Amino acid sequence: MNEEGFEQSDLVMRVATQVICHTLVNCQDLFLQERFAVAHAILQRVMTTHLCNHKLTKEGLVYEYKGQPFELHEEYKTMTLTRTVYEHLAMFYFLFEHPKTDEERETVWKNWQSDNWREMISFSQAWRYLFKNKEMASFYRQLSMHCHPMYQGLVQYQNQDVADEGNAAVPLFFSSCFLAQLTRLFLKQVPDGWDMLRKEFTERELSTFKGLSQMCKS
Repeated sequence: MNEEGFEQSDLVMRVATQVICHTLVNCQDLFLQERFAVAHAILQRVMTTHLCNHKLTKEGLVYEYKGQPFELHEEYKTMTLTRTVYEHLAMFYFLFEHPKTDEERETVWKNWQSDNWREMISFSQAWRYLFKNKEMASFYRQLSMHCHPMYQGLVQYQNQDVADEGNAAVPLFFSSCFLAQLTRLFLKQVPDGWDMLRKEFTERELSTFKGLSQMCKS
């Protein structure tokens, strides 16, 4: 993966970490609201998942064989992590962003609490609301194919090229975009959140962050 991709991922993680820590330290009163606490928990989980994605993409997988390091070539190794980030972004959107009235918000929240969330618009169709980009229509299917023991996915695994030609970087890039978008949505719930970020990051860094948060949109 080129260095730019890691730099973008690192920037998004620094912004997300700033938001997470700022709210924990300075916005304790907001955690008295259950919905805010849940929203923050989603952001934390996505942040840690993306961090695993970043480290795994950068460091790779190494086994030991007869006392020697034996690198495992696996260009799809972080697909499951990216899929998890995508699903959390979709759930956050449907819980906190998509409902437009108090009644809708309450209905969605109660359905989610009672584990009836599968009745909400599915993960495979979330792209229609999150991105409005037809190129993302098959994205969830692609992620799932490499996360489950499906024939087509296993055939691709078996036939993967020794030189992945940068394909290993693709899941991390999308994960960076999804974490950036989730962080941007969460900031709507933090008083003066953007002002706080402007004190910690340069305009160029924030411009890059905003660009990544909208990268997958049409």
